[in-house]
Amino acid sequence: MRRELIYMDAKSSKFWNIQLEGSSHTVTYGRIGSAGQSSTKDFASEELASKDAEKLVKEKLGKGYVEAAAEAPQAGQLLAVAFPSVIHKDEIQRNVGTFVGQRVVDYDPEKPARSDVAYRFRSDYEDNALLDNLAHFAQSEAAAQCSALVIGAWQGDDSGTDSSEVIAALVAHKSRFPRLIALYLGDITYEENEMSWIQQSDLSPLLEAYPQLQLLRTRGGEGLQISRPQHANLRALAMETGGMNSSLVQSLANAQFPNLEYLELWLGTEDYGGNVSPEDLQPIFAGTLFPKLKYLGLRNSDQADAIAQAVVTAPVLQQLETLDLSLGTLSDEGARALLQIKGPLKRLNLHHNYISSDWIRQLKELPLSLDATNPSDMDADAEGRYVAVGE
Repeated sequence: MRRELIYMDAKSSKFWNIQLEGSSHTVTYGRIGSAGQSSTKDFASEELASKDAEKLVKEKLGKGYVEAAAEAPQAGQLLAVAFPSVIHKDEIQRNVGTFVGQRVVDYDPEKPARSDVAYRFRSDYEDNALLDNLAHFAQSEAAAQCSALVIGAWQGDDSGTDSSEVIAALVAHKSRFPRLIALYLGDITYEENEMSWIQQSDLSPLLEAYPQLQLLRTRGGEGLQISRPQHANLRALAMETGGMNSSLVQSLANAQFPNLEYLELWLGTEDYGGNVSPEDLQPIFAGTLFPKLKYLGLRNSDQADAIAQAVVTAPVLQQLETLDLSLGTLSDEGARALLQIKGPLKRLNLHHNYISSDWIRQLKELPLSLDATNPSDMDADAEGRYVAVGE
């Protein structure tokens, strides 16, 4: 057994690996990019070594570490990570910062602009400085080297303004960001605005303005659209919502994303506008829409059982390395379906679920890496289950 974890926030970027061999395990840890330090511990039996390794992994996951891909993180690498259910500002480091190999820091117009960090722009309750700060940075020499932008709250007074003005500004500044490959639109924490209250808009102008873009991540589903889903170089698309409208998923059926490797959709719940059905997902399940797709995340869904039943025999499963059904209401019914998984799948993420310990035990027998952490101890029927992020 080998587990590889990473932890990144605004102040640090660390890795932690553990290799289990017989009755001993070796832990290697350190700063990402360094060789790190190693320590080996011996046990009286293989069982004791395995139990201690699992304990250490659980502790690291509890501290915010996440699963990394098979190789050490490098710039441009898409990480098949198990993002935690708690949404906080440092999660952007794993979503964007790791991809470009830079720390994410808040932009300060009073300081010289740097080209070795990814800047986050936001307004707060005292001012609506986002657009002014973005324009200020766009005129700096560092903008020409900028590879990632993170856009936070665009209206400090929480007036319900949508993202269209921000998108228009990003489009207007496109010539100033010739190297932009990663963009996060909506890094808004629950202290600023509940996710289902975030007002988004049509993302198509961004796709057209930045043909070199590789990663686009958004948060908030109200008004979210991709009216012209076309992009030759996009490798990762992630959209977090508390309730996704089926029209958005249906628009993806006509998408032209020939290089898409990573698709993450937070489908949400009907209480917050979510009405995506397994039938709406069939074009994705067919396996021909995105020929390079390796990660499929259908997360935060109150229809997790029905989705599990539909995807388990879908052709797309034969090309995936990671299937992520985390943060939803998956129960024993869905677990029973997932036991039928066959093919090259390497990772199955069921973090935050309603699966009983008996079915989790059976799922662990599948020949893949399983994350079934944070199961609910509530004996709830279908109406009593909740997705991890609703409002």
